[in-house]
Amino acid sequence: MVTYSIAARNDALRAAMPLLNEPDALVITRGVARLGGEVIAEVLRKVHRYDDFTPDNDPWGEHDFGVVEHAGHRFFWKIDDHGMQDGFRLVLTVMLNSEY
Repeated sequence: MVTYSIAARNDALRAAMPLLNEPDALVITRGVARLGGEVIAEVLRKVHRYDDFTPDNDPWGEHDFGVVEHAGHRFFWKIDDHGMQDGFRLVLTVMLNSEY
């Protein structure tokens, strides 16, 4: 039951992108930012729609990590629960795979 609520919470966070409500946050790394607005917009759309969760890539069933590809680049996204430390609850980070 706990895993389902975590997955549902993480899915809801991605569904709200790119306009997350405080205390949640969306972070893109410098490498992603350098690719420009059109690439960023498409990558965020792909993260928003991501549903390729399997027991191999999501063994805990939390829907907190995924991989998308666009414009010849591979991107990782991850969701971390900061538990309100530093004023943040959930932080969704999108990065180039080379930045992981």
